[in-house]
Parts: sequence; C-alpha cells; structure tokens
Amino acid sequence: MDLHDQATEAEELHRERALAQLLAKFGQARPADWETKSAKWCTDAQCGERIPDERRRAIPGVKFCMECQERRERQERRQRWI
Repeated sequence: MDLHDQATEAEELHRERALAQLLAKFGQARPADWETKSAKWCTDAQCGERIPDERRRAIPGVKFCMECQERRERQERRQRWI
C-alpha cells in the first residue's frame, strides 16, 4: 500500500468517525437527494472506485469518479477536433 492509499484510508476513517459522532448526537436523517441519485461507486467498466461523498453532494446524479470523468471529457474534446 503506497502513501496515497494510506492517506485516503485515514481520510475515510476520519470522515466515518465524524459522521458517526454527528449521527449519535442528532440522529439519523432521511437520505438526501445526492445519496439516492448519485452512484456510490464509479460506473466506468474499468474502474469501480468509490466516489467520495463530497463529489456526490456537489454533483447529484454523478456516475463517475473524477479521474474517469476527466478522461471522458478529454476524449470528447479530442473527438470534437477530429
């Protein structure tokens, strides 16, 4: 496991703990639009990485992780030039 993976794991653990504390304090909230409309995992056939909740909140209905989305947009731009 490289440094990037370790940092990502630590960040996810910290986020999960903070959310658990908030849920314990305020109770379970109804799922927001972003939770039901956005994919939890990247739908690119070659990826399947988890999409961070921050991205899912910012773009309700998101289906791709940032890397896959950027790759798709680059491919679209290239195709427009052809």
